[in-house]
Amino acid sequence: MITIAGLGFSSELPVGVAALVRATPMVYVRTVAHPALHTMGDVLIQGCDDLLEVPDAAAHIATLLLAHTEDVLYLVPGHPRIADATVAALVAKAPQRCRIIGGEHPIDAYADELGIHGAASNAQWCDALAFVPVTDARASWSTFHAHTPYPPLVTPCPVRAHTEAWICNVSSDILYQHSTAHLRSHYPAEARCALLRGHGSVEWTTVGGMTSPQKFPLTIYLPAVVALENIRSVDGIVSVVERLLGPGGCPWDHAQTPASLRRTLLEETYEAIDAIDRGDDQSLAEELGDVLLNILMQTEMARQSGRFTLEDVYAAVTTKFIRRHPHVFGDVAAHDAEDVLKHWYRIKATEGDGATTPKSPLAGVPLALPALTATAALINKSKRYGMQLQGMSIAPIDEGRMGEQLFAIAVAAAHHNLDAESALRAINAQYRRRVDALYGRDQHLNGQSQELWRDADSDA
Repeated sequence: MITIAGLGFSSELPVGVAALVRATPMVYVRTVAHPALHTMGDVLIQGCDDLLEVPDAAAHIATLLLAHTEDVLYLVPGHPRIADATVAALVAKAPQRCRIIGGEHPIDAYADELGIHGAASNAQWCDALAFVPVTDARASWSTFHAHTPYPPLVTPCPVRAHTEAWICNVSSDILYQHSTAHLRSHYPAEARCALLRGHGSVEWTTVGGMTSPQKFPLTIYLPAVVALENIRSVDGIVSVVERLLGPGGCPWDHAQTPASLRRTLLEETYEAIDAIDRGDDQSLAEELGDVLLNILMQTEMARQSGRFTLEDVYAAVTTKFIRRHPHVFGDVAAHDAEDVLKHWYRIKATEGDGATTPKSPLAGVPLALPALTATAALINKSKRYGMQLQGMSIAPIDEGRMGEQLFAIAVAAAHHNLDAESALRAINAQYRRRVDALYGRDQHLNGQSQELWRDADSDA
């Protein structure tokens, strides 16, 4: 039998626990840093502190304790049933071998000092172990692009700033650093928080001002942050958009429509692209925010008109990308980028409305793309299906000469009062019709070699 007992938060060993310690030859403690353990005298105890600093620590500790065939006493800070991942792992693995007794609820220990009267029904309770990222030595984007080492994440963040949170069992500086690093990423720097240690000892500070404490273990208490003040979370900007478009919001925003915002979405996207081209990270962060704002404006208008919600957008893109990456989320092998694209286009061709008939090879190239960009996309998609273009001279050329020729065409168009963009759009449309006509007759276009940019209607 594994008896799991809570030590509470004071420096005195609970009476019932003291009796268990004397009666059980094998005693483990989650952390030897608990102040009550000094009263145990010369009792031999085994600490698990070293295991607490490795990924999947709870599972390791559960495995260690369950390996014993004799009775074991496992002592944990606070209350065993409140935010202790090691206890949860033990009970999940062998519920019939576990007996839980004793313990003290954090609210009982700190309620007066925090000014809390009763537990919030939606309060978040989290073990500090939840903030330890899982390391992975496999290649990532940062390793491919020589930005090493890969900075691991804990996703999603174990706590959300809009709801009161308690982070328990912070028993070492490493666990504290992991926890505070994630809190600083998800909470505003000025958000208030409290470091709780001992029995009723409360030190108020801010998330941005949290420095490494000298004594462990401790509990971190975070009051709820108002959504509009939580500028480091999507909750903040979503609240701003809902306020702008909601009752009593901004008259200018109320006058907008999805169509009227089309231009700003396009402009902000191009400004983000310009920041990428200039390598200006500060501008890029700002411009990506403007793109995000446009996306949220569109989705809030859709929500209010009953068309779809932001959650529908999340669900659609998440489902799609999991489905299109079976080599990551499934059991399909992809050895290189070319393999990935083959799977991508094969899956994409069968998507949409539950249809099993493959789409046109050119499906997915937006009609609103700039004409020259659309032409490049159409040609690249055609190559994916093995189609070849004939009838145009494709002589060797470098980028500089190509730019000169394109500029000369634009000058000629201006001279003759022609719209080069519209002219190329018209040819793109003809090309689409021609490919779709051929594809309708033969869905295996590999090796097709025709003047595909000419309209099918003009064929003799």
